[in-house]
Amino acid sequence: MSQLSPTAPRFSRRLLIGSSMAGAALVASMPNHHAGAQPVAARPAWRQEATPSPTGWRTWYLTSPDELRPTAPGAPTQAEINEVVAAQSEPTAETTAAITRWASGPAVIAWSQLAEEVSAEFKIGGLTLRRFLAIYHTALHDAVIAAWDAQEAIARPGPAATSNKITPAAGVDPERPSFPSEHAAVAGAAATVLAYLVPDAAAGRFDALAAEAAESRIAAGAAFPSDIDAGLALGQAIGEKAVARARADGSDAEWDPSTMPTGPGFWQPTPPEFVETPLHYPLAGSWTPWVLTSGEQVRPAPPPEYGSPVWRAELKMVQEIAANLSFEQERAALWWGNANSAALVNGWARELIGKAGVGSPQAAQILADLHVAIADALIAVFGAKFTWWTARPVTEDPTLVPLLPTSPYPSYPSGYSGAMGAGTTVIGHYFPEVADEMADRAWEAAASRAWAGVHYVIDDDVGLSMGRQVGRLVCALPAANPVDDA
Repeated sequence: MSQLSPTAPRFSRRLLIGSSMAGAALVASMPNHHAGAQPVAARPAWRQEATPSPTGWRTWYLTSPDELRPTAPGAPTQAEINEVVAAQSEPTAETTAAITRWASGPAVIAWSQLAEEVSAEFKIGGLTLRRFLAIYHTALHDAVIAAWDAQEAIARPGPAATSNKITPAAGVDPERPSFPSEHAAVAGAAATVLAYLVPDAAAGRFDALAAEAAESRIAAGAAFPSDIDAGLALGQAIGEKAVARARADGSDAEWDPSTMPTGPGFWQPTPPEFVETPLHYPLAGSWTPWVLTSGEQVRPAPPPEYGSPVWRAELKMVQEIAANLSFEQERAALWWGNANSAALVNGWARELIGKAGVGSPQAAQILADLHVAIADALIAVFGAKFTWWTARPVTEDPTLVPLLPTSPYPSYPSGYSGAMGAGTTVIGHYFPEVADEMADRAWEAAASRAWAGVHYVIDDDVGLSMGRQVGRLVCALPAANPVDDA
């Protein structure tokens, strides 16, 4: 998706979706979509940010960055120095690969990518995935912040600053303190949280990855063994706090199907699978949010009354879209419908972080804020869905043939739109130069749901608005400074 020209025309969404000229208008006014698969625009040569001051760092699980600060270890022993020298003397191919895998940018980046791979492998999706990613990235965030806080306070020189026999690998700052190891802290937190979030994974799988990631820092000349041990312990302790919060967030509450309303206008199982029970999401509105006071804080007005003129107008709009669907609308509906919103925004954010050379603490904060916003937006959206239980368009007009399978839960408001609105708002805040482009992507992603025939237009409008509201709440948190201003 290329960046819009400052003079590119902007069109009314209602005009586009209700017009037979929608395809032509999209070609003229929108980025070359599908967009989402193309790199986002960003300045190509930003510098690595200087070490930020610990003042103002916020945390999600810790009461303060120094809550779990380890005791200062004193100077490294000669045995530790020798171990680093030995690790660098004859590195194996596996060691070299591990250094590259786990140290390509800020410590959280490789683990963020791993979360996508694991969730795909174990088929974790929907609201469960958004909860997963918020718990996970907030734990990684606190691990980074706690490690940097301790490094600044203890100021133990790293290996390359201790012995001239040690050469730092590419990307390792020889001037940074090394105790405790940031990469080990992130690895310890990640492994602990993943073991909880993915109980079907082989025992010890994530611990082995954490050990590989942490120990690769020895051969990279970035950490002593005592730095690694302290980092892993710190990360594990933070991961345990994240797991404790997750166990108490209400996501395991059992829903009583007998409470589901029935009758005209209420949700019914939809084709093609006619799933009778709408998963466990009916209680999602009561899950513990991250920044919202409750799932009701941004709850919208009720949907149009069933059978009213406004309701009939919404149904007619979907019918007209289906009857006059342009090639461009169909292509957009299928592209977005087969794209995972969490993976999209995660990838966009990581790409921008890399291009901007963002420092590790802010990179961790951007990713945590991104996934917190999406998680809270969906708590709010699903709380609204199961307040009104609005039937899908295909229920009211069985002659409709949606381009995508209709999700097995109520229509109003749209969850996909909410997630995209929240995620793109946070990305646009941290990277202002792509804010307009992100807004356009969210707009098209939301509009595509009605184009696909799985939502009313009002579902998309309201879901997008809710997501953006939550995104702005997250962006208003302390120290959520745009990268331009860092």
